[in-house]
Amino acid sequence: MRVEPGVPVAGAGAWPLRDPVGHLHIVPLTRAVGARWGGIQAGTATLHLPYSQAICNAATGGIDERAIMALLDHACSSAIYARITHSPPIATLDLRVAFQRDAPPAADVIVTAHATHIAETVAFVSAAAHAGKGVALATCSATFFIGSAPGGERDGGAAGIGKPARDFDIGDLSQIRSFEEFLGLARHGQHVRMEFADRLVGAVSLPALHGGAVASLLVSAARAATLAEPGRADRLAAITVQYLRAGRAEATTATAVPEKRGARSAVLSVTAKQAHGSRVVASAQCIFVAPD
Repeated sequence: MRVEPGVPVAGAGAWPLRDPVGHLHIVPLTRAVGARWGGIQAGTATLHLPYSQAICNAATGGIDERAIMALLDHACSSAIYARITHSPPIATLDLRVAFQRDAPPAADVIVTAHATHIAETVAFVSAAAHAGKGVALATCSATFFIGSAPGGERDGGAAGIGKPARDFDIGDLSQIRSFEEFLGLARHGQHVRMEFADRLVGAVSLPALHGGAVASLLVSAARAATLAEPGRADRLAAITVQYLRAGRAEATTATAVPEKRGARSAVLSVTAKQAHGSRVVASAQCIFVAPD
């Protein structure tokens, strides 16, 4: 299957996992951020993320690194479906992203993912994001479990894998002025809380939060802890996320614990929890460095 660059997704199709283009449209988060297909071929998927206020970083004027990270995660799963001939459910096990630089102001971002190796129950994927004329922004590697969707579903339950459990309303995004606002974040002491919203959903059959939304929350909590000490390293260099269970359709809270604090680099461990802290959804390690 090939899609012309920049063509917007139009229609979900009857079985989204057999139609990665339709899958991009049916997932609320990718639809909300305005993701478009750039092209797809055996084992490789390319996505475009047009600049908009709803996904920008208010400080830099470019697309927020967290929005880029979410698209990297989605592109990796699309690359798997671009390589295999059947359509099993899959779930992200871990996601590792290294950031080279901020996205230029008002520039679109392009993400390309390639499925490097697929075994019976596991897939390994690499991806890269760039802006403009090949300006490198980030690289990514990810591991996926094949045969189980987020939450451990193998057949999708009553709705079926990839088939929406209900209608999702991403709402009016025209008044949102940053990706921080898009995520619906609020700080409560040492914690950062992300209220549930339909636009954050990734697994529509449960529903469950998109892995990119969970990763964005983890980054946000780590950054909040880092910025609490002015003059310290505050540019995100890398994050490694381990997904432990599906993020349900409810509020999620993340807390960061500094492992190392310094003027030139900082390392923080972060945990995202639901059910009033009784259920761990994901954990991560974030590395921050001093600005260039």
